[in-house]
Amino acid sequence: MNRDINKDCTAFNPPISMTDDGRYIHVIINLPGVAEEQIRIDLEKTTCTVCIQEEEKLFKKAIQIPGGARVFKKKFSDGILEIVLDKPSP
Repeated sequence: MNRDINKDCTAFNPPISMTDDGRYIHVIINLPGVAEEQIRIDLEKTTCTVCIQEEEKLFKKAIQIPGGARVFKKKFSDGILEIVLDKPSP
């Protein structure tokens, strides 16, 4: 049976820390047991959404960010996802 993945979307609440150093916003998310290829990051207006695909389930976490921010870099190591967002110029 082929099911629509989006209907099976589940919100999840992983531990997150966010810091702002003036130029960049650093988002650190603990994702133990998740493989890098299971992770997708979507950026839209003021929301950064982290999606984790596990077999037929999709987990999403929406994080509020400043408008105009964009992904500068991302790194995943030992179950820790770090997303660095470039803030828009004032």
